[in-house]
Amino acid sequence: MRIKRLLTGAAIVVVGGVAAVFAIIRSVDFNSYKDLVASQVKAATGRELVLAGDVKVGLSLIPHLEIDQVSFRNADWGSEPQMLKLDRLEADIALIPLLSSQIQIKQVRLIGAEILLETNKDGQGNWVMGTAATGGSSTAPLPQINQATIENATIRWKNGVTGESRTVQVDKLTVAPSDTLGNLAVAFDGKVDTVPVSLKGITGSLANLSQGPLPINATGQIAGGDLAVKGEIANPATIQGLALEVTLSGKAASDLGALFGTTLPPLGAYQFRTKVANPDGKLVFDGLAGKVGNSDFTGHVDVDPAATPLVVNAALASSHFDLADLGIKPAEKKSAAPGDGKVFSAAPWDLSGLQAVDGQFRLNVQRAILGDTVLDNLVGEAALQAGTLKITALTAGLGQGTLGLAANVNGAAQPAAIEARLRANNVDGAPLLDAMGMGGAVTAGRLNLEAVVQGPGASLRGLMAGLNGGIHLEMGEGAIKNDFARLMFADLFQLVTVGGTADAARVNCMVTDFATVDGIAGAKTLVLDTPGVTVVGTGDVNLRDETLHLHFDSNSKQVNLANLAVPINVGGTLARPSVSPDPLGAVGNTADFAARAANTATFGALSSLTGLGGSSSVANPCVGAAEAGSKAKQSSAGEKIIDGLGTAADGVGQGAQELGQGAVDATKKAGEDAGKALDDLGKSLFGN
Repeated sequence: MRIKRLLTGAAIVVVGGVAAVFAIIRSVDFNSYKDLVASQVKAATGRELVLAGDVKVGLSLIPHLEIDQVSFRNADWGSEPQMLKLDRLEADIALIPLLSSQIQIKQVRLIGAEILLETNKDGQGNWVMGTAATGGSSTAPLPQINQATIENATIRWKNGVTGESRTVQVDKLTVAPSDTLGNLAVAFDGKVDTVPVSLKGITGSLANLSQGPLPINATGQIAGGDLAVKGEIANPATIQGLALEVTLSGKAASDLGALFGTTLPPLGAYQFRTKVANPDGKLVFDGLAGKVGNSDFTGHVDVDPAATPLVVNAALASSHFDLADLGIKPAEKKSAAPGDGKVFSAAPWDLSGLQAVDGQFRLNVQRAILGDTVLDNLVGEAALQAGTLKITALTAGLGQGTLGLAANVNGAAQPAAIEARLRANNVDGAPLLDAMGMGGAVTAGRLNLEAVVQGPGASLRGLMAGLNGGIHLEMGEGAIKNDFARLMFADLFQLVTVGGTADAARVNCMVTDFATVDGIAGAKTLVLDTPGVTVVGTGDVNLRDETLHLHFDSNSKQVNLANLAVPINVGGTLARPSVSPDPLGAVGNTADFAARAANTATFGALSSLTGLGGSSSVANPCVGAAEAGSKAKQSSAGEKIIDGLGTAADGVGQGAQELGQGAVDATKKAGEDAGKALDDLGKSLFGN
C-alpha cells in the first residue's frame, strides 16, 4: 500500500509539473520573445533575423510553434540583402528540457523558403557566419536542433569567382543526427535547374560545415544516372581542399545534357569515375576513366575556372573510340542552295569560340572510328592560346598507310585565318576521296596526297576564293564512275571505259598537281591512264567563281578507236561543267596522232610502262610519266603538255586561251612561292 501511495504521488507530481508547464506556456506571450531570439541569433552569427509574423502555439506533449514571414540577412558583401526568406517556420519543442530552462527543438521545418548561396570574388561563402557586432550584449547560445527539414524551397547559387549561377528546386531536404559523434544524415529530393536529383548520405556536424574538414559519403540519382560521392572537403567555407571520389553511370548519356544546359543527341549507356581535387583554385580530375557505348577513355583534365579565358588542359587516351557513340556522324552531302548555283557553301563559320578557352591537349587513340573510316594509333598534340588553335602534330594510320596533319586556325583574326598541311602516304583511297568530295566519282585502292592550305576562314566559299597553297595527288589502280567519266570526257568516254565494268571505268593510275594562288588553282600536272587511253590535262579552276578552264589531250591505246582521241576543253562551273572538242587541237588529230611528236615524253613513258591496255608492275607509272613530260620541251604550240608551269599558256587550245594571261602569271607565281608562308608549318611532322 505504501508503494502504491508513492507511485500515485509521483504521478501527481509529474502531471502537476506538466500541467504547470502547459499553464506557463499558455500564459507566455511568445511574441515578446521574438526580439530576444533575434538578438541571440545575431550574437551567434553577426546577422539579423527578422520574425515579422505572429508566433502561434499548439499545446501538446510536444509543443508546436509557427511563425510566418521570416528572413535572415545576407553577408555584408552579398549581392542581395537577404540570404533567407521563408513563408513559414514551424518548430516542435521538447517539453521536459523546458523545466530546466533549456530549449531543445526536436524538429524545425522551413516551408516555402528562398535561399541564396553565393561566394564573393575571393571565393568566400555567405554561409560563413561572423560574430556579434561590437557592443552586442547577448552571448546566449542558439537552441539545440535535432532535425531540420526544408520543403518546397528554391536555392539559388551564385559563384562570385566565375559568374556561374544555378537554381536548385527543393521538394524536401532533411538533416538529422546520424550517430553520437554529431555526424548528420542528409536526404535530398528535388531538381538542379531542370535535372531530377535524389541523394542520401552522411556528412559531418555543423561545426564541420563551418570549420572543416567536412566528410561526405552519399549515393543517389542525378539525371537518371546512379551517383556516388565519397571523400571530404578540407575547408567548406571556401569550398577548398576537395578530395572526392565520384562515380556516375546510367543508361543514356544524352540525359546528362540537361546538366550543362544543352541537348545531346541520343547516346547509349555510360559510366564515369574520377578523383576530384582543387589545389590552387584549379579543378583537377585525376584518374579519369569512363565508357560511352562501346567507346572507352582514360586520362587527366584540369580546369582553372578563375582564369580569363577559361584554361583547360587535358591528356586523354582510348583503346577504342567510335564518334558515333557521341552522336557524331559523317556530314551528309548537301546540294547547293536553290538558285545559288554554287558548290562551296557560303554559310558563315563562327570560330569566335576559340577565344573562350586556352589550354594544352594531348590525345592517343588506338582505334578511332568515324563512319566507315577507321584510324589506327591516332596521336595528336594541340594548343589553344588567345583564340589560335595550333595543331602541332596529328598522325594516324589509315589502312596500310599513314596520315599527318599540322595546322593553325586563328579565330581571333578578322576574318579568321586558316593554315594547314596534310600528308597521306599509301592510304586507303575510299575514305580520303570521300572526305574530298570525290567519293561518288572516283574509287581507289591506294593514294598518296599532300595538300597545303592557307586562306581566310569566314566560310568554305570565302576560304576557297582566297586560297593559297597546293594539292598533289597520286592514285594507283582504281576506277572512275561511268557517269562522271561521261560528264568529264564526253567523246573520250568510250576510250576511257575500255576494260571497265558496266558501272565504272578502270584506271591504271592518276596524278594531279594543282598550285593555287588567291583562289586560282592552276594544273601543274594532270595525267590519267586507263587500259583504253592516256589523258594529259592542263588549265585552271577558278575557285573564286567556281569556273573551269581545263584542256585534255589524249592518246588512244586502241587502234580501232584512235579517231575518238580528240583534244577536249572542259568549261562551265563546278556545279555544271560543260565539255566540248577543242577545234584547234582537233585538226589533223585522228590522221597523224600516232606519228606526231607532241606529248611524246608523257605518252611514251606510259606506253613503255603499261603497254596498250596492259597492267603495270610499277607502283605508279603516271608519276614517272608526269616527270618526263614536265622536263620535255615541246615544239608544237597546239600539242604541248604542261612543262612545269612555264609553257601552260603557249598553245594548249581554246581552254588555255580562256585561262587568260593573268591566271597564267598567277600559276607561274604559284610554282615559285605559293606556300612560302606555310614553309615552317609542320616541319617537325614532315621533315621538310
